[in-house]
Amino acid sequence: MNSFQSDFFRAYSNYEYKLAVYTYIDMEKFQNRLNKMNADLRIPRHSKEDYKDAKAKYLEQRFEEANEMMARESFTSAEEVFKEITTIEPNYGGEDMDNLMEISKLEPPYRDANIKLDLNKNRYAYYEFKKVVEVNPNYKDAKVKMDEALELAEYPIGVLKFKNFSYESGADVKVYSMMMDELIKNKGPFLKVLDRSNIDRVLNEKHVTVNGWLSGKEAVEAGGFIGAKAILSGKIISVIKSSKSPKPKIVRGYKKRVVKTYNKSTKKTTSKNVYDKVSFKNYKGHNSVKIMFQFILVSAETGEVLLSEVVEEKIRSEVNYNVYAGNYRDLVPGSWSFTWKKMPNDRIDHSRNGRRDLREKFNSSKKLRSFSSIISEAYSSVGKESARKVYQFNPEK
Repeated sequence: MNSFQSDFFRAYSNYEYKLAVYTYIDMEKFQNRLNKMNADLRIPRHSKEDYKDAKAKYLEQRFEEANEMMARESFTSAEEVFKEITTIEPNYGGEDMDNLMEISKLEPPYRDANIKLDLNKNRYAYYEFKKVVEVNPNYKDAKVKMDEALELAEYPIGVLKFKNFSYESGADVKVYSMMMDELIKNKGPFLKVLDRSNIDRVLNEKHVTVNGWLSGKEAVEAGGFIGAKAILSGKIISVIKSSKSPKPKIVRGYKKRVVKTYNKSTKKTTSKNVYDKVSFKNYKGHNSVKIMFQFILVSAETGEVLLSEVVEEKIRSEVNYNVYAGNYRDLVPGSWSFTWKKMPNDRIDHSRNGRRDLREKFNSSKKLRSFSSIISEAYSSVGKESARKVYQFNPEK
């Protein structure tokens, strides 16, 4: 404590008010630590008075510096100084300080948003104005500009019925449904998915025939009728199923047993492991499905392809298990040629990995997932991934 007081007095005497202030703050923290240990060691009254004086002069100096920064429009630097001042003296400056801090915090994103709005970077501008409005909805015209940016950034798309080039009936409807659900759920503030029934009605009224896969002039024409900035088309390229029913395969191994032998001369019993040749059954099988889906997002203003992706998903369910009538824990992996005689190529696998793999197959699942289950998962995955790519697409980049 004496060391703290000495450093504080030296700084204060040399008019080093910043050093004096922070030394005193450290001294207070040290005193608080001591108080928790029931040590009654106090800062002298004269040091407290000197601290008040040093603090007033230091904060006045910093406040003037911050105001100069504001005049130079160095808002970020000014904000850091204001934060320092209020950390040392929370109520310093009162309402004037609150107003200055707000300006230093909100003016940078407000100005940045206006620049981006002029550059037609409306999505970026929207989020910058939103930062301002969330702090103060009445800050200048930020709320009006935020609404303007949102209106300009709004991106209505028309989604056409998907085509199906696979042999799986209804695949197009399933992926369409999954993709639409995900788009509507995660479209964010900008993407607007136009009503499917309204699209069909308008196109029918205009006697426009669409084939579910539009590009170029067709997309521009359809987009103009339904009020879309882009047209989303999709097609199922293929749905490939593969199945193999689990069938038994004979696997050779060894069964370990312990043989005890009594020695009459030594009157001792000895034990040794004996490995008998045995066989058990292994079953392998699978159900799998692979879906390939392609979509394109076409500008309804220029006919340009904005986004084109092929989304592929493969879901596979497989079983690989062993069956043995006895206690499988006695089994040891290995190989042999004949049960009735030893051969040079007979082999017992004593490795830990070999025994672990063998036992795992006795405990593994014996049930394959149904085709209906895995194909539903595949449809869902394809629809969600395709939707994610669409709602993350930014036409302003």
